[in-house]
Amino acid sequence: MTINKIRSLFLDNLTSNQTIYKNSFWLMLAEIISKVPIFFLNLWIVRYLGAQAYGQFSFVFAFCALFATLTDLGLSTLIIRDIAKNKHQIKKYLDNLLVLKLILGLITFAVIFVAIQFMGKSPEIEFAVYMVAIFTIAISLVAFFQSVFQAFEKMEYLALSKVIYSASLLILIFLIIWQKGQITSLVSGYVYSALITLMSVLVFVRKKFTKFLFELDFNFWKKILSQAWPFGLIGLLSSLYVQMAVIQINLISTDFETGLYNAAYQFVFVFTTLANIFFCSLFPTLSKEYQNSKTKFYRLLDFFSKKIIMFSIIFCLVLLIASQKLILLLYGPNYLGSVVILRVLLVATVIFIINQICSLALGIAGRQKQYLKPLLVGVTAMLLLNYPLILLWGGLGAALSAVISSSVIVMMVTAKFVYFKKIDLQ
Repeated sequence: MTINKIRSLFLDNLTSNQTIYKNSFWLMLAEIISKVPIFFLNLWIVRYLGAQAYGQFSFVFAFCALFATLTDLGLSTLIIRDIAKNKHQIKKYLDNLLVLKLILGLITFAVIFVAIQFMGKSPEIEFAVYMVAIFTIAISLVAFFQSVFQAFEKMEYLALSKVIYSASLLILIFLIIWQKGQITSLVSGYVYSALITLMSVLVFVRKKFTKFLFELDFNFWKKILSQAWPFGLIGLLSSLYVQMAVIQINLISTDFETGLYNAAYQFVFVFTTLANIFFCSLFPTLSKEYQNSKTKFYRLLDFFSKKIIMFSIIFCLVLLIASQKLILLLYGPNYLGSVVILRVLLVATVIFIINQICSLALGIAGRQKQYLKPLLVGVTAMLLLNYPLILLWGGLGAALSAVISSSVIVMMVTAKFVYFKKIDLQ
């Protein structure tokens, strides 16, 4: 009896709070098992390539990430929200949206192929970009199928798929570095890992959730795209916000400075990944609660928001104090310039968490368009500030730009969140 209760606690959805904690447990477990080895793998790549080559490696991924939103246009986010509310729609969504995803993937590859021709990069870097474009499309399809796991609040399958990706990547990169492979070889490891994971999630969805085929219902496409495009535009602007710093540093400054910035950003990436686990586990449950009771929705949101903001502040303070020792220990003295960049980025990280909470609430309430203006203003501010600040201080300038622009975004989006909360609770 006790075993059945434990099994039910970790595998079944019983109450809203239990479901959130259950989902968070599985996602946290997956991230610990998968991301900790990947974090140290990234450290190995940083040391193996050196700051200059690592700067080129970072540019390749940042450049393709700029176009990643074109592969999805918000479809994955929409499927979580809609299927969480009505799970009987799953086959209709998969049959149609999978066709759309494949078309968008081909368009994305074509856009990346054309865009890199104007960047003046070497043939080796161009080839690496083509490989990462394939990786980007494959990972987008993986995320699409993972959204089914999230919609059904079966995070154990999401956790398993993440572990498969990380384990395969770890093995492949280890073999490539052992064979003294360079940037293009390292990139191929990412591509093969994404394809292995894609095959895995395909099997999970077909065996555990629903079988699917291709369907061309253009009226349905039109309806879905009209709802999804705000999520897609938010994704595009968010991608610009995160990736353009690396690209602008690479174009305005040097590969070495790009390497310093991205080395510092790895710490921020780990923390924001952990935060996103929590947001992923909240999204489907809160989507249902908003539909059932707005009062309970905001009560749950307030409860969990306070916890994650407090944790974020404590984590960033600890990391800020230990930043120099960590950089020297993990990267070595050649990356000492990353210390001050990391300290500034940590300030932007706390602001980012507050912003994510407000944007999550707006998205669940179907008010995702209200997030567009603040994000557009913030991205524009960042792009304008990056040029003079990077010229003056390199990667540190980009970090300062991130703090200023993220502050602008969070002030605007918080005001909108408070305004609509009052309306909902009247």
